[in-house]
Amino acid sequence: IVEVRLQRVVPSFDSTQLLQAPKGHYVELNFTLKTSYPAPCIDDMYLEVCDGYNESSNLLGVFCGRNISSTVRSSGQNLWLRKSDKFNHEWFHNNFSVKPNLDKVVETQFVLFNHSSSLWCPAQGAPAPVIVWRKNGILAQNSTSVLYQLNITGENNDNYSCEVNTQDGFDKKRIHLLIERCPDPSRRTTADGIMRAVTRIECEGKHLQSVPRRLPYSTEKL
Repeated sequence: IVEVRLQRVVPSFDSTQLLQAPKGHYVELNFTLKTSYPAPCIDDMYLEVCDGYNESSNLLGVFCGRNISSTVRSSGQNLWLRKSDKFNHEWFHNNFSVKPNLDKVVETQFVLFNHSSSLWCPAQGAPAPVIVWRKNGILAQNSTSVLYQLNITGENNDNYSCEVNTQDGFDKKRIHLLIERCPDPSRRTTADGIMRAVTRIECEGKHLQSVPRRLPYSTEKL
């Protein structure tokens, strides 16, 4: 199961609601229940959460109270919610949401000297979160793109980061650059991926059909 968190507000529902993530992912549910009702637990006003797509799935928790917050995670792509019969919309205010994250961002990334390179910020969430790229703290790119392109032509002490907005503020990752040069004895001019398995490096007009022993890490995503 790949970690992914869906960013959306769960719509209002009368009795049951199924939350689904894409296949191969799981659902993380962050919620808050608030009420001015004097004794919600005694009067069976609760929210039930199950690990699957219906009420016969494994029970993950039963929640009640005047002001409670919690986080529940599914083992697969389905999370099922059920309100008790006495769960009254007039008494309870629900805030169900699942926030984006930067858990899969690699904080040390490789770039090639004097050639166009890319930094990656695979933010997770649905719908796709807006990613803010910063260079030395200054806004450099603001879009849903997980890719930021740059060209290192000299000694570089710039600081790069990417961030996404969350309900609690924002999640931010600083990215440390490791600058590499083309493997000896030739200088790289282009690099192409061939059938995803073979990498061709063209250095000074020479086509190397096999991967050089000292192929830079910065070409690993090609």
